[in-house]
Amino acid sequence: MSLKRLIASSAIAMSCGVGALASTAMSQAATPVLPRVQPAVAGANWLATQFNSSGFIPSSTDPTKPQLSSTINAVIALASAHRHMNVARKGLAYLASNVASYVPENGSDGPGQLALLILAAHALGADPTSFEGTNLVTRLLATEQQSGIDKGMFGTEDQVAGYNAGDYQQGISLAALAAAGITSPSQVGLAEAWLTKQQCPDGGWTSYVSSANPCSGNPASYLGPDTNSTSLAIQGLAAERALTSTEGAHAVSFLKAAEDDDGGWGYEPNAKGAPGSTDPDSTALVLQGLLALGQAPASAGFVKHGTGPIGVLESFQLNAGNGAGSFFFPGSSTPNVLATTQAVPALSGVVFPFSLMVTNSSLPTGRVGSAYSAALGASGSSGPFTWRLIDGTTLPPGLNISSTGAISGNPLSAGTSKIDVEATGPNQTTYPETSSSTWATLTLTIAPPLATIGTLSPSHGPLGGGTTITISGQNFTGATQVTFGATPALHFTVRSSSVIKAVSPPGSGRVDVHVVTPSGTSVTSAADRFRYKG
Repeated sequence: MSLKRLIASSAIAMSCGVGALASTAMSQAATPVLPRVQPAVAGANWLATQFNSSGFIPSSTDPTKPQLSSTINAVIALASAHRHMNVARKGLAYLASNVASYVPENGSDGPGQLALLILAAHALGADPTSFEGTNLVTRLLATEQQSGIDKGMFGTEDQVAGYNAGDYQQGISLAALAAAGITSPSQVGLAEAWLTKQQCPDGGWTSYVSSANPCSGNPASYLGPDTNSTSLAIQGLAAERALTSTEGAHAVSFLKAAEDDDGGWGYEPNAKGAPGSTDPDSTALVLQGLLALGQAPASAGFVKHGTGPIGVLESFQLNAGNGAGSFFFPGSSTPNVLATTQAVPALSGVVFPFSLMVTNSSLPTGRVGSAYSAALGASGSSGPFTWRLIDGTTLPPGLNISSTGAISGNPLSAGTSKIDVEATGPNQTTYPETSSSTWATLTLTIAPPLATIGTLSPSHGPLGGGTTITISGQNFTGATQVTFGATPALHFTVRSSSVIKAVSPPGSGRVDVHVVTPSGTSVTSAADRFRYKG
């Protein structure tokens, strides 16, 4: 993503005849709406196969070396679709151990790289302030210019010249900081103001407004406002609640005017002879920008000749063969990682940042051999939610999770389990939780069973104590104490998991006998009582 403008320009250059390609692949069925779960899942399934056993996507020119930009974007895409989370987590772990290789750009920390790492960590429930010893948030904030014409911009002038800093990176950086809870004007006010001033009169954003690339630049020369920078600027400002209604309305106007006749978007607006050929990654980014603006991409205002942009995006997806599920660039049917990593989050219906919304990630402790009951909960929508396991999660024996989120088990077996679950509910329109699906990893600890006492023999003894009794029952292994009422036994020996020999202390009346083990204290029953005889 750090070379997005150059990548997009290359994609446009390949796009001769794309209009015909896209239109012939489109169906005239009802306009689809977001999220599009099955296409998103198919894309995620393909992306998961691109990772190697080390946790990265290899370079196309040298399979022994990682393509780190593809890896981070694929991790985010998998998280957005809530699929192959084990692959996503392994990829994030690899990136965490290779921050020093990924983050530098033109001799300084790259704001776009840091922002993507923060967004990935946020989506996967990791802490971006403690990322394998690195505080990604602090490092991103440190890239902000403190003086000069670009005061408030993240990144250096050298990075701007290489398209590694500017409006696109500023937007994604603000989205990442919002994910990390950095929202106060004292922290991001200058950054927001810088990006707001970059908005052009027509409502769009360029890669960076300059004399070489003014707002009036000719789209035919890949100058002026572009759809990609506009989408990320929108998402970043919206994430920080810094996009006014007027600025948002102007942005919508720009995106509507930039839409191609086939219903999709290219990098540059299709106006006055501009290239304007639809490509999947630009279309995907615009869809996310529209969601951040509260727009419905399937509405009549974005449908061209009966074709909506969501369907256009899906027309770039391969449905068969080795690349099934992947997306391709116009002019080619070759599976493309970049196109797929951009398409999957859009089809999943998420904008940046997206996060977990399952509220009880830590479940009440269960106990081996006992009944268990708990209920899952989620936030961000009024529900109702439909729950299911993802990634082939295997539940501990005896445990069940219903579609309504009820967790039950009787009896439970031993162990600690991390359970991936997904909650699907009504579409959510409030930022940032715009997805209809959410996932989280639940941690369920199942403790060893309590000791149970069956019989005491003998069950009585003198007031002065000293009676050796045999306690029969279960789960006595590791017992740390035996008590007669509140008084510890004078002595006890664990003979087996079902037999304890104990010597009664002095006492009176009828008292409860307890066996204390690492898992807790035995439950008292009538059979656990010892009678002192006077």
